[in-house]
Amino acid sequence: MKEKLTNNLGLKLISLCLAVIFWLVVVTMEDPEQTKTLEIPVTRINEEMIRENDKTYEVIEGNTVTVTVRARQSILKDLTAKDFEAVADLANLSFTGAVPIEVTPIRYTTSQVTIVKGANTMMRVSIEDLASVDKVVSAKAEGTVITGKALGTINVEPNMIRIEGAKTTIDRISSVYAVVNVSGISEDCSFVVEPVLYDSNGSRIDSTDLTFSEEALKVNVSLLDTKVVPIRWNVDVTTGEGYGIVSQDYSPSEVAIAGTGEVLDEIEEIVLEDYIAENLTENAETEVDLEQIVKNLGASLVKPDSDKKVKLAIKVGQYMSSNGVIDFGNIILDGKFSDYTYTVIGDSSIGYVINGLDEDIKSLDPVDLKFHVNVTGLEPGNYTLDLTLETSQKVTLSPETTVKIRIDKK
Repeated sequence: MKEKLTNNLGLKLISLCLAVIFWLVVVTMEDPEQTKTLEIPVTRINEEMIRENDKTYEVIEGNTVTVTVRARQSILKDLTAKDFEAVADLANLSFTGAVPIEVTPIRYTTSQVTIVKGANTMMRVSIEDLASVDKVVSAKAEGTVITGKALGTINVEPNMIRIEGAKTTIDRISSVYAVVNVSGISEDCSFVVEPVLYDSNGSRIDSTDLTFSEEALKVNVSLLDTKVVPIRWNVDVTTGEGYGIVSQDYSPSEVAIAGTGEVLDEIEEIVLEDYIAENLTENAETEVDLEQIVKNLGASLVKPDSDKKVKLAIKVGQYMSSNGVIDFGNIILDGKFSDYTYTVIGDSSIGYVINGLDEDIKSLDPVDLKFHVNVTGLEPGNYTLDLTLETSQKVTLSPETTVKIRIDKK
């Protein structure tokens, strides 16, 4: 039996090796090795060793590490950053501020997954004095609530927090906000958010290396009802001689206000104090603090940025003149008596002057002009009578435009 096992032993070993090689080739072809690049967040340990001497640190680079890994395709296709651990041990901090980052697989063994490069990437940190500051937290709402509602009160709990970190960063902090997105909300609600820091230029400050006395802030948001009401402003202005009002307008003429249902039910319109001006010879402008008026009524503006003021603009223009001639036969004689005849004394063409603003004079249509002379109750004789003008256009006839007529019995 032994002889049978040892017969042709060399050939049998060669066959075994070829079988193994063939198997490896098949496996490699069916499930080949491939590579993938992953970005892995870095965990820091032994931070307390730096803080022991009232020092802290800021990461200059190395909060994440990018590595290339190799594995069989069947394994590689499901690999994510969560399958690896990247650790920077601050106990290994060098005098140059460099800390080695060690990357290891946690789901598979090193025989199944190979880290091709990136395992020795360095985190770079700067050592600074430790500092702290107390800051008031302000609420900031982003987005738009449901139609028919408006933001009411927004308060933050707590409204003051302590921030600790590198002195250079602490000194940059100008304001702290609790930012909430109120898009589409239809009733009072609360949010839990992280504090957001800004410098004096309004730029956001990275808070990764800072610690807060409160990591989570509660923001309570209340909503108010809304209502659109008209604005009434009595404007009483007159112009100086030879001038007229080209236009006068105030804006807005209506405004959306917010408040409780009881308050809004009492507000039907907003009446502003009368504006009175006399003998204007130039343009005039004025404005009224609408926000304060609405506040005094117990409500608030829905759009305070655009509706804060009511603005009045009055445009004044100087009168222009236009000369013309009307034939006596085209003048309407008001109150004439059928038993009398009425004739013009002198030239039958009567000259006149019409005054008005430049734009009205330019758009003047003679068809719309009707001239009148009042002869009501006059007996036969000679008279000098005033010519008057009837028109839908914004022009006037110069005063003391007269017509000489003679009245006779038929």
